[in-house]
Amino acid sequence: MGPLRGAVATAIAVASLLACATVDRADAGGPDGPSFLFFSGTDLWRYGGFLYGGLLWAPAGLDNSGFIAKVLIDGGEYSYVSGDLNENIDGTKLSAAALPGWRFIQNGLTVSLFAGPVVQDYRLTPDDTGSRLHGLYAGAQFASDIWYQPNATTMAAVNSSIASIGPTGYVRATFGFRFLAPVFVGPEIAQLWCGDYQQMEFGAHITGPRINALEWSMGTGFALTSDQRFGPYLRAGFNARY
Repeated sequence: MGPLRGAVATAIAVASLLACATVDRADAGGPDGPSFLFFSGTDLWRYGGFLYGGLLWAPAGLDNSGFIAKVLIDGGEYSYVSGDLNENIDGTKLSAAALPGWRFIQNGLTVSLFAGPVVQDYRLTPDDTGSRLHGLYAGAQFASDIWYQPNATTMAAVNSSIASIGPTGYVRATFGFRFLAPVFVGPEIAQLWCGDYQQMEFGAHITGPRINALEWSMGTGFALTSDQRFGPYLRAGFNARY
């Protein structure tokens, strides 16, 4: 439970930073060119739950091309069916990454590319010696965030990450449209993989609602896994610029 407690503490700390940033920005009217974006969120489904938090720093401003850096900490609990042991395995994961990168912005398209070191820790109960991931690992991680908004009513986004450990990674694609409300609504699809394990998600999202400077998004749908499990999932994310 140590890794999960650490992830919970991190999520609480990031949530506190988000709240402080939101209040300060609301009082001051907001900076003209914010350089920091604090973010946190959760991914939940029937057989697992994860929390994450971190920040983006862009010295030239988040709305300008140039150097950008991401710090990300995430962790949680999950379960899977072991092919070797033929039983359920309960696992905990904690991951931390420091990823410098570069952001390109032009004509409604924002592309952020990152690469840097990552550390991951996996604990399994009972110990699944046949699993590729059990213990502490260090490696490299590549990530990308792409946002395209050709006009005021349409958006598309792709977020992806892959680490040399496992390998582990994910890719999520979302499409959205604005109708009467000032938010984007549309479909999303995602794939996650961790060694021999894979998970697919099919659902819908809402992106863009604001509470002062705090922006949030939410997605829900169904997940299918390579060990023949399925069920609903819920994803929520929060961020604030400062």
